[in-house]
Amino acid sequence: LSLSLSLSLIESINKKSNGGAFADKFDDNKVSRWRQHYVDYDKLIGIVSTAKKAGAAYENLARARPDIAAEVELTAEGTSNIDLGSSSVVVGDDRNEQTEGKELLPMKRNATGGYGSSGDIEGGDREAFKQKLAKRRKDIDAIKASFNAQLLAERDKASKFYVGEVELIEKRLELLIKTVQSNYELKPDPEKRRKRRDNMVLVKSVRTLIAEKNNVTDVIIDDEDDINEHAISVRKVLNETESVKRALVDLHRQTMLLRNFFVMNFTALVEVVKRFNAAFPRREVDVRMPGDYDGRLATGLGDRIVKIYAKWFTSGDVRQANAQLIIKKDDGLDMDWSQLRFGCRLGICLTLMVWLCYDCIWNLYAEGAVTPGGRSAFPVFRACGGLLIWHWCWGASVFTWRRYRINYIYLFDFNPIVVLDPAAIFNACVDETLVFLITLLLYYKASTNTMPDPFVPGLYPAFLVLYTVVKFIFPLKQRRPLWSAIIKVWTAPLTSPSFFHTYVADVFTSMVKVFLDLLWTLCFIFSGDFLIPDTVDAGDNRHEWQRSKWYKQYLVPIICLFPLYIRLMQCLRKFSDTGERVPNLPNAFKYTMSQVVTLFGAFFPVLYLRCTKDSGCGHISAFQIVWLAIFVFSSLYSWVWDVVMDWGLGRPEYGWLGPRLMFPSTFHYYGVIFADLILRFMWMQSLVPPSSGAHFELPAYLTFLNMTLELIRRTLWSFFRLENQHRTSTKHYAEHEHIEFVPLHFTTGHNHKYKQDKGRSGRRVLVEVLAVGFAVVVVCMLVVIAAQRANKQE
Repeated sequence: LSLSLSLSLIESINKKSNGGAFADKFDDNKVSRWRQHYVDYDKLIGIVSTAKKAGAAYENLARARPDIAAEVELTAEGTSNIDLGSSSVVVGDDRNEQTEGKELLPMKRNATGGYGSSGDIEGGDREAFKQKLAKRRKDIDAIKASFNAQLLAERDKASKFYVGEVELIEKRLELLIKTVQSNYELKPDPEKRRKRRDNMVLVKSVRTLIAEKNNVTDVIIDDEDDINEHAISVRKVLNETESVKRALVDLHRQTMLLRNFFVMNFTALVEVVKRFNAAFPRREVDVRMPGDYDGRLATGLGDRIVKIYAKWFTSGDVRQANAQLIIKKDDGLDMDWSQLRFGCRLGICLTLMVWLCYDCIWNLYAEGAVTPGGRSAFPVFRACGGLLIWHWCWGASVFTWRRYRINYIYLFDFNPIVVLDPAAIFNACVDETLVFLITLLLYYKASTNTMPDPFVPGLYPAFLVLYTVVKFIFPLKQRRPLWSAIIKVWTAPLTSPSFFHTYVADVFTSMVKVFLDLLWTLCFIFSGDFLIPDTVDAGDNRHEWQRSKWYKQYLVPIICLFPLYIRLMQCLRKFSDTGERVPNLPNAFKYTMSQVVTLFGAFFPVLYLRCTKDSGCGHISAFQIVWLAIFVFSSLYSWVWDVVMDWGLGRPEYGWLGPRLMFPSTFHYYGVIFADLILRFMWMQSLVPPSSGAHFELPAYLTFLNMTLELIRRTLWSFFRLENQHRTSTKHYAEHEHIEFVPLHFTTGHNHKYKQDKGRSGRRVLVEVLAVGFAVVVVCMLVVIAAQRANKQE
């Protein structure tokens, strides 16, 4: 079947288009992450073109003296058929010195009507011509030998990858079946008494639950014999069954991609060989694949997956199983109408952004009006915009993790049923962006009196706040796990942090500016300032709470310190649970240094320039030098921790990267490492409280840019952080099962190692935790006291 499809494809291409059409189609249909494993079609075609040119030059020279060319052909080495089923090229002469009527080149008649004779060129001229012709013939043989070697190398490369991937999917399928057997009671099909493990069906209760999951109640006990009188909660069955479905869908998709991989490479080899045979018709190349490079491997494996899915979830209906397996091939964005709807709304968003930017620039330069950044309620839009940007970043993260097969659902211990695919996340982001831009545009128009508006302009940001709150609460089914995780993060010392809890806390450390704007927004709304008309001349008399001591010296520093405090407490709690000093204590030290930087900035603005009569402006005190040293050291320490500990990179034996990388290009790793170094210093600067008097404090209109860059940095960090966690989670399976993938999400609440070892964390660990905590408190108090004294002296 594959050979027929390949030959028909080549025939249609040759009839309808030129030779470049196949190369374009071949390149367009490649799977990006497998690109390096495909046959190098362009390289093979380049060798064929070179052979054609060499053959044409030899033919033109040989036609001048066909008698000498015949002698050269008799002494030249002939090349036998190229057997692609062997590991080497066998060279021999099939003609056995019987060359009558089988010359490679046609004899050209001379002026008398006969063929040229050996007497036309005498002596040295004849011998020189013969040597020149023989050299051209050897050049052709060398090019053809290079083609043979390259053809076999490309075939072996594609074959090795194809067979290896098929074997990997088979191992994953076997492990899936074994895992399902250990979690559900399976029974052999009574009609088919084969002893294969995939010839098993789930208990009837699970199939019924999948079909009627909206009508189920407390527990499932359809057949006491099937379940061994053990009640299974509905939620657990739903979660685990959905995980099995997702696993089979993913395996089936990979199998279909491998089938296409085989057909495309086989077609490319046939096309190349056909072009070669067209150049040298008397010495045809035969395309024969090795025995294990068979398209039926992937096709048969795909059929097996379909049958397993049918037995487990569709009561043996193979047609329905095929439909359910194929419908998810595009991660939820499989309908053209949904793509059109998404594109239209995204286009509206871009139009509104252009309109807003044009309006701001025009009003600024033509009329001297204040831009939205100078308006009173701009921090409200900046806060909601920061949350919106992180929602987009989360969608990009989910898309990247799915694309490169990082099992974030298992790593985060998510409920698979309520997990949204990237398309759904991006659709929600587009809707929220539309509301955000429309509200901002209306507020700007109303505040500049360019639009008649019966409402106070402050009602628009108030509406945006209300809309944001509603989005954070509804739908409850999807938001409940998020708020549950946030509450556990806030109570870090009281609960054992999971991997997702530490991830959320790390994200919080990148959202300090967002949290400060949220604090400002709450004060703006509850103080009633949003009801005051937004006029420029009233700016000095508004927001008196912003200049109060409780806001500047208490609430703002607490907001800056709180995310760092959470991560510090999580590190200490992990140390308390596991008793492992590394990496918990060095990580706690990292956040302690960040807190010191924040405390210096909050209680002693060490970086504003001082002007005196004696030394002038620019005097640098000892406190400033110490602060700068701590700032640089903390930034570099955080960057090294990102690369080495969080990402598992920086290993010299792997080119300063790491083993078993999952992203396709090393340029991605080096680029992100460099960008993280720069953005880490910008993140540390964001910890300095606003209005502190610091010399390098960013102006209001650049705060949003700094906030956006930090959220982008955290998104890039999350790509490699989960990749490293994925590799760490696969280590056990790679050693024992020889399978490099994260297992399924089968039970919520992982049986973590620190829960098993919790009883062994004795008095010694408790003493160390108390000592570290006491040291952190002492350091913070000394910083505050020293800063206040220095501030009084200044």
